[in-house]
Parts: sequence; structure tokens; C-alpha cells
Amino acid sequence: MLRQQPSIISENMAVCYFNRDYECKYKCSYEMKASIIDIEIEYDISDEVLAVNGVKMCGPKTEYRKRDILIVDHQNNTNILVKEAYYAGHSSVWGTPDEGTTTKFQSSIYFEHAALDKICLLPETPKVSAVRIYSKAINDLLGHPSRKIKDNDEEYAIILSRRNCAKCTEMNLHNNIKRITLADNWKCISNDKTHNMSIDFTGYVEIEIAKRVNYEQVSDYIYELEIFMQLYYPDKFRVDKIYVKVGKIFYKISILHAHKDLNYKERNVRVSVEEPLLDFLKKCYATIPYRKSKTEIRNIPYIVMNTSRGLEDNFLMFYRFIECYYKKQKINNINKTFITYSIKENYAKEHDLSEDEIERLAQEIVCLRNHYVHAGYYIKNSILRVSFDRINRKKNPKDYTANNVDAHWIYERMRILYRITINIIFKDMLGYKRYNFDKDL
Repeated sequence: MLRQQPSIISENMAVCYFNRDYECKYKCSYEMKASIIDIEIEYDISDEVLAVNGVKMCGPKTEYRKRDILIVDHQNNTNILVKEAYYAGHSSVWGTPDEGTTTKFQSSIYFEHAALDKICLLPETPKVSAVRIYSKAINDLLGHPSRKIKDNDEEYAIILSRRNCAKCTEMNLHNNIKRITLADNWKCISNDKTHNMSIDFTGYVEIEIAKRVNYEQVSDYIYELEIFMQLYYPDKFRVDKIYVKVGKIFYKISILHAHKDLNYKERNVRVSVEEPLLDFLKKCYATIPYRKSKTEIRNIPYIVMNTSRGLEDNFLMFYRFIECYYKKQKINNINKTFITYSIKENYAKEHDLSEDEIERLAQEIVCLRNHYVHAGYYIKNSILRVSFDRINRKKNPKDYTANNVDAHWIYERMRILYRITINIIFKDMLGYKRYNFDKDL
């Protein structure tokens, strides 16, 4: 999730250009929010409306074309190219010295660069060859590779390397990824008056893309990395800023991506597996590639990320994941259902369950799922009929009625399905015999 930053408002009036028309400039102001940019421009958008019989008609249903807007803000030493900005209202003032019309535009995608000539080099549809995702979590895991400390009887020295002290792994073009790199940048700030000095380290993951992609697809690569980082370092990977490489230049970019509800934790968190991050990422990209996958892999973020689903929705999500995975393994027949098999493989041994207990628990889960799907979430008087004849629906001597199907009863079975899904992801999909993934529901 992109770290929430306070809104940034330009204190001085900037100038704007529409769609690379550098002959026409307009005074403007802008505000950068967490996920959007607002631009107010001294421009009357009604000039774009065609007159019919000499009359212009503007209303709520009037459509205005989207446009690219270049903001040149010399005072704040920044230049911003806003992509696909859309109309968001206008206002007019008449009869005063400051009379005129301003039009407001908004967008969720924009590029930034301090050099105007660099921002003007961006093509109409920028193609991205690399994405850098900065996060404090990388410093937690990697340390500060660009820093060395020399400590002896003669001196104490902090050495900051200007060379790229990166760690990288080749990806063999898995899912259009050529290379993954872990590195950091640093910035040294000193104050001669106060004699204070600070060094700001920022770690990042760089995804080098084999075949360049349109800038709109960057969010897919970011979200995929967030899923893998959530598996490795749960609730600790928060995106601070994003840069993309277009041509030979890195530009800062703001772009919406799918993961907006990470419950970031300030407390210390253990990594899930005792393996270096690069090795873990390489395995994830090879075995559970999210962007071009289908079926159960597409459900992984709904399992490991935070969601607003209720107890019943979570129960059905975990059930579907297990069903999808084990049916692909051809595990489902009259004598061995995938739920029974999943409990035996992923839960029963740790809790010393007998065969009868496994069968009973599996059938409770199946019947609860069937009730939700066919009758809805309401369970009258907390009573659920548990039937063991799934095919003919005939009465079976093992049939019974569960009379205590309350929230606690449902939560216990939902929690069992959750542990099974996590076990499948780490043990079956990723191949880890031991893991320590700890995520509160």
C-alpha cells in the first residue's frame, strides 16, 4: 500500500500546458493527495462546447475529453506530467477585479521529475522497462549495503559508497521479468550552523522487465510484489514511493494499485521462512505467478491480505481455495473428498484427530458450506443438519444435528480452513517444510 502522505499544495502559482501544446499556457495550482492529484486551471472549459444554432448547452451530462497536463512549478523545483486527467468541475466569478473561470481536473496517474527537459522526453504512451519500489521494509531486511563503518583506535568513519551495492538474481524471464534487484540509496544532509548531520537511507526492490510494458500495467507488477512480500514479511511491506524507467531515465510515478488495505504493523515481525528474500521472490515468481495465473493462485491475496469480508465470506473463500487446488490434483470421489483429504494432510496430525473425528469435522464443514450457498447465511436457532449421504441425500446412521452453530462454532471451522490454505501455499505450492507465517484474521 502506498504510504499515506499529507496533501502537498503548491504555494506558488504554476503554469500548465494541455497535450504538449506549448504555445498555450495557463496559470494553475495543484494539490497532491494520497492517491490523486487535483489541478485548478485558469481556463474556461465551456469554450470546448460546440454551439448549436448559436447556443452553447452545458450540463451534468456534458462530456469533456480527457487530456495530459504538464505542470511546470519552478518555485518548488518540480515538473509533473499528469496522464488522462478528467474534468472535475468548474467555477466562475464575475463583476470583481479577479473575475474569471477556473476548471478543475483530476487524475490518479502522474510522472514527476526535477528536470523539465527530462519530463518533456516522455512519449505519449510511456513504455516501462524497470520499476523501483521503495520501502522501509527493504532496509529492515537488507540493512544498508551502501554503508560501511570503520571503527578502530585511530578513527571512527562512516563510508558511503556512491557505487550501486546491489544484490540481484536472474529470473530466467519468468512472467516477463528479467532480473530482481535489492539495493538502497542514501542522502546526506548537514547543517553548518547547528553542526548536525543526518543520513537518509532508502531501500528498494527493482523489477527489471524483459519486454517493456505500458505505464498503466505498472500497478500489476507492484501488486504482485506486494503479495509476495506479504507472504515473506507479513504486514510490514508498505510502499513509500515508486520510480519507473522510461528509456534511460527514472521518473517518480504515482499510480493506483490494487492493495489499499494493508494493516501495517509497527511492531517487530519475523520473516515467514528462513531463506534470503531474493531466493524467496524467485521461487514465488516461478511457482505462484499472480499476473497471468488462474484459479487458486488468483485467490491468494484474498487469503493473506486484509479484507473487509465477514466470517461467512472468509469461510467460503478458504473453502473455494481448497476445493480448487485439490480438485486439480484429482482428489475428490465418494470415499475421499477433498475436504477430508485436506484435513488429514494439513490439520489432523497436529491435533491428534481420529478417523471418526476427521470425518465428522469434514462433513460439518461441507454441510455448512452447502447451507451458505443454497439457503444463505442465516442459520435458524443455530441448528445445522449434518448429513453424510452427499449423493442420494438419504438418511444415514451417522447423520446428526448440530445445535450450537453460533459465531464461535463457525469461527473455529473457518480458522481450520484458513490454516489449511496457508499450509497449501507454503508447503505444497512453494515447497517449504517449515514456515512461520503469522497473520491475524
